[in-house]
Amino acid sequence: MKKMTVLSLCLCAACIALHIILEVFCAIRIGNDLKISFATLPFVVVALLCGPVEGLVTGLLGTFLSQLITYGITITTPFWIIPGALQGLTAGLIFLAFKRRTKLVPIGVTCFASGLVLVIFNWIASYFDGVVFFKYWTMEVLIGLIPVRLLVWLGLAVVYTIVCVPITKALLKSCPGGFRQRKKAQA
Repeated sequence: MKKMTVLSLCLCAACIALHIILEVFCAIRIGNDLKISFATLPFVVVALLCGPVEGLVTGLLGTFLSQLITYGITITTPFWIIPGALQGLTAGLIFLAFKRRTKLVPIGVTCFASGLVLVIFNWIASYFDGVVFFKYWTMEVLIGLIPVRLLVWLGLAVVYTIVCVPITKALLKSCPGGFRQRKKAQA
């Protein structure tokens, strides 16, 4: 069985902190309906370096803490923390399917697909938020935001890919033992 190393635990903690900084202080908000942010980049980095479980946990804890800081705990908090967790999980699983190759195409596909999962589940969270809080967002607004959110994600996915390729290569090169401890062969 694989266990988390101290290195991977520290990476997860640092990426949770980075997510909070990017989400709370560095996001560009356009009205109440659109936000441009690189806040989920740390979830993808953790998923690429450590795996899907660590990506899931980092996404879950990071989005929970940023939700707590920004909005407090509401009845819709679970809906808002699920997308980040699923993005981390999806990125890790897709990258494993590519046999953890740090080339442009595998990392690009990972960034695009995991981001699409994020956009879909953020849209679902927006829908439930609108239902619970008495049509905070109308269905017309939500449907109108789909192409805008997809275009924003397309641009972000390109940036994520450009950033993740050198980061992943550099960190894996500097830590040749990897971020996961392997099961020792039994004699």
